[in-house]
Amino acid sequence: MFGAVIGDIVGSRFEFDNHRSKQFEMFAPACFATDDTYMTCAIAQAIMRTCAHIPMGSSGYDFEFHNMLAHNAVISLRDFGQRYPNVGYGEMFKEWLHSSSPRPYNSFGNGAAMRISPIGFAASSEEAVMDMAKTVTQVTHNHAEGIKGAQAVASTIYLARRGALKSEIREYVARHFYNLDFQIDDIRLSYKFSESCQTTVPQAIECFLESYSFEDSIRLAISLGGDSDTLAAITGSMAQAYYGIPCAMINSAMTYLDDELRGLWQDWQKVFYEDLRPRKVFVKYLGKLKMLKELGDFYLERSVHNSLYGVQIESEVVCDEFCAELENEIRQFFWQWPELKEQKGYERLYDVQNSPHTARQTLRRGIQDGSLEKWLLEIAGTDIL
Repeated sequence: MFGAVIGDIVGSRFEFDNHRSKQFEMFAPACFATDDTYMTCAIAQAIMRTCAHIPMGSSGYDFEFHNMLAHNAVISLRDFGQRYPNVGYGEMFKEWLHSSSPRPYNSFGNGAAMRISPIGFAASSEEAVMDMAKTVTQVTHNHAEGIKGAQAVASTIYLARRGALKSEIREYVARHFYNLDFQIDDIRLSYKFSESCQTTVPQAIECFLESYSFEDSIRLAISLGGDSDTLAAITGSMAQAYYGIPCAMINSAMTYLDDELRGLWQDWQKVFYEDLRPRKVFVKYLGKLKMLKELGDFYLERSVHNSLYGVQIESEVVCDEFCAELENEIRQFFWQWPELKEQKGYERLYDVQNSPHTARQTLRRGIQDGSLEKWLLEIAGTDIL
């Protein structure tokens, strides 16, 4: 969930003073944690409290679990909201916070999506992601679009941390949630401030999908303008699941949090460990590599898109897409962390990115002779941070 916190803090000073460029200081004295951070922490607390009494099931809908989760969500949201009162809450939410009988108020505001990231990191299945996101969202935002926005973000996080490629995530989002038929550069000049899920969540997902690193995802979200802190919080939550977060950024963000929030995040790490190490970027490809090997001759029927229709695609096309995605990831990775080229396992991947004319062929040979899997396994066993 810490990706959301970082996005919120970095974007806080631009919410009402948009900066439509990726060139800016990430952490400045004017930055602060807003309602996005506090409500994200509240949802994390609600999940931990619930799981301490009722284990989270891997399948099926557990009414007792979801009833307690909803109950704890209300308690935690109201507790954090009342103890941290002046951090940017919407008017309807503020009324809900202080109501003697809190009821959902049919909102489709982007607050539903900015606080949802702990669900994406805690849930153990796609079904659980959808159900848990709905449960914690509808205690306030029970409009269909509010629930949809929360589910879209939580599902994207779940897929990213499970090793899905960006192309698969894009197809999944388009099939179940939003049509991402735009690019950030094309909408930047016309994009306006909005607090709805419909006009924030698709844009945040696109920022993540177009980014090449965690930091770049935050910068791209800020450059779009609009509700900057929330847009960056949502984007950062998804980018964390895909890229990990550089330790220096975590340390910088921690200075904006009080002891309670830092302690809550540490407690969360003990229960639902979030892999914040950049090596996760490549380790996730081990799963894809295994699928290619098991199906033989590098044939892979797309689990997200084509398999739903029984459409088969050429093995060469699938293998080439895999190599293209990995090649691009390698190049972007070493642009951000050039010092890692000396690390065991990484130096071989660095050699790949250092030879752009033969990189694709090298990766294909690495799949066939098993050397690529060996390199990735070496990285998986090396803690570089």
